[in-house]
Amino acid sequence: MPNGERTETSRVAVVLRRGLNTARPIFTRFRLLLALKAAIGVTAAWLIGRLLPGELNEYAYYAPLGALLGVAPTIVSSVRTSVELITGIVIGLGIGWVLVATGSPWYVRAPVAAGLGMLIAGVRKLGEGRSYVAIAAVFVVIIGAGDPDSYVAGYVAQFGIGLFVGTVVNLVFIPPLMYGYARSRIADLKSDFAAAAEDLATVLTTAWPPDRADWLDDARRRQRSVDDAEEMVREAKESGRGNPRNLWRRFDASSDDADIEALRYVGLRLADISDALGGAIWHQPVAVTIPDEAIDSLGRALSALAEYIRAWNTSVDVDEAREAYAAAVQDVGEVFERAETESGFGTIVFALRSMLGRIDERIEESSAAVE
Repeated sequence: MPNGERTETSRVAVVLRRGLNTARPIFTRFRLLLALKAAIGVTAAWLIGRLLPGELNEYAYYAPLGALLGVAPTIVSSVRTSVELITGIVIGLGIGWVLVATGSPWYVRAPVAAGLGMLIAGVRKLGEGRSYVAIAAVFVVIIGAGDPDSYVAGYVAQFGIGLFVGTVVNLVFIPPLMYGYARSRIADLKSDFAAAAEDLATVLTTAWPPDRADWLDDARRRQRSVDDAEEMVREAKESGRGNPRNLWRRFDASSDDADIEALRYVGLRLADISDALGGAIWHQPVAVTIPDEAIDSLGRALSALAEYIRAWNTSVDVDEAREAYAAAVQDVGEVFERAETESGFGTIVFALRSMLGRIDERIEESSAAVE
């Protein structure tokens, strides 16, 4: 296949991989169940809210909103969110009620309600309820100014019913544990890093200097992907708190935390290589010299790195992949020692060697944990 066609095929593969990684979290059993619970919670809250006596049922539209906010991904977060929201709303309603009671005109009480609400929103202990302090206060001074007592009572009653219904729905339909999703995301990230190393190898095996620059953006994007995976591991831990499913399925997150740490390190080193290659091609941010004799061996080392990361991910042919990568790194190091070039190329050599050591260490830790 000609180099141009190979490069275009690589670009298409990268786009497809990104699209699949973006869409995969949407159509999961966890996300579909959350959508179903939200639909049930909103419907039930609306029907129950309409049954309240007297003027309270006039504010039934707040019940579905409370249910929607009460349906959270985990049991613990559902209860915590409900408490935080009702606290923030009650504070905001209190501010609005006091301002209406002063008899001040709307053009005074409205900005004061908004300002006080935003100031109190700076209290981090209010959690999810922070942003609703100002909203509740402004609603009282504008919408409920004619009958603040009924409005405040209706708002609290309906929103409270909604939060209660959302929490109950979350308890009845026990949220699934997210351990599998977290580990799947880490596996996808390893595959992405392997593909990134292969992309860099492809850059080096095409006509030099290459005309591609998208791999520089990929290096920055990978760090955000690590952050996303780390957040998913955190959510997985929380999904087990107070969850009955955890009684028969124990989970040790230490392995996932260690993988995230190792991937973050590998991502930084790949970024170093990307920056050094950018310096060699466009002399930005600084000029870097890569000896001509090093280009082929560097391309082979990056290809071997991609295979080693895949072996780490699948636990298949690990020793063979490790041996091939170590030999390729040694070849690049020998070229560096002969060329006596400046530190830019030395950065690449250090990155290759340090990734070898870091992945070795992580694989050894995993093997020891299994034993």
